[in-house]
Amino acid sequence: MADGTLSVPGDLPRRFTQFGDIARIVNELGTVNERINVANRTAGGRDDVYAKEYHKFVDSTGKGLTYGLEGLSELLDMVGINGNTASIILNDAEEDANHLAAG
Repeated sequence: MADGTLSVPGDLPRRFTQFGDIARIVNELGTVNERINVANRTAGGRDDVYAKEYHKFVDSTGKGLTYGLEGLSELLDMVGINGNTASIILNDAEEDANHLAAG
């Protein structure tokens, strides 16, 4: 950019597409996590003091991981969508700038 030109990497749209792919993987992790949460609800018993302590720990941990995965997936989706939009705008700006500079 020191020479006054605007240059956008040619693979910028592909880079943002990868965020969507990563978001889908995180969603798959969320599905696996939910299966683990279901298994945890039936594991360890229910009535004795050990079962209650077990559920107190795994239920809160499972919820935290579930919320974290959901939030991460949403964030990655937003970055992918908004990044793709930004890359289109930047590509258009690069074309316009190069056209004006040549003109």
